[in-house]
Amino acid sequence: MNQEPVIFDVDFALRQFSGNQSLLVKMLGKFNEQYSDTENTLVSDIRLQNLDSVRQLVHTIKGVSGNLGMSALHQASRDFEAQIKDEENETLDCTAYNAVLRQTLTCINEYVAASQDAAGTASVETSGVVNAQGKQDLLTALNRNEFITPSKLDQYIRDCALDASGQVALRDAIDDLDYPAAIALLE
Repeated sequence: MNQEPVIFDVDFALRQFSGNQSLLVKMLGKFNEQYSDTENTLVSDIRLQNLDSVRQLVHTIKGVSGNLGMSALHQASRDFEAQIKDEENETLDCTAYNAVLRQTLTCINEYVAASQDAAGTASVETSGVVNAQGKQDLLTALNRNEFITPSKLDQYIRDCALDASGQVALRDAIDDLDYPAAIALLE
């Protein structure tokens, strides 16, 4: 039984980022930025017979899409990469590949938008009372450049009793691995 690959395997992608959804959303945004004009690039490069450029771009997308859980695009990249090697230059057609790319970009854009809407409405509830030990533990982890799981970060944010904008700024700094900025927010 031959099943169609999934467009975007959210569970796989989240596992790749140890459950850190905000980091996944950032990476998906970067993917979208980097590859949103790929369709035009491929058409142009094929027309100009720049097959090395086509091959390199498709190979790169194959790797990135595989790591981000974009199964259909990963498979389409593998298939198109094989086609590039086998086809005569004049008959190479990227129409099917571009359709899968468009479908993938649409799917991840919808996921990113839904995730950002959910994040905007779900800030961590704080008691308003700083837990000095929790705040110190967070500072220690940041100074040691330790990975902080999403659930642990939620606890640290509660311990720090930050307002909504402080929570967002701290979470963004940590998600960007900008620990000096996160430390500055806490001091």
